[in-house]
Amino acid sequence: MEPVPGALGTSASLALRLGQTVFSAASLLFMCLDVEFYSYTSFSYLVTVMGLVTPWSVSLALVDAYFVFVKGLPRQPRVLLVVIVGD
Repeated sequence: MEPVPGALGTSASLALRLGQTVFSAASLLFMCLDVEFYSYTSFSYLVTVMGLVTPWSVSLALVDAYFVFVKGLPRQPRVLLVVIVGD
């Protein structure tokens, strides 16, 4: 069976995760450079959410890198369930 491009454990998935990590960190950095963003409640919420998305993207990139180098998928359904629900 041919693997789906971007599926967990493929090099395309790792590239997408690394891109997600870089862009989420960059967006958080550029949003925090604005001096007066605290005066808008919705913008503060957006910065908070991006502060949560960035470590989640890093952790998923690490998990994906592990599965790319091991050349296997997680045997436990809980690991896959956490990735699917969290994403």
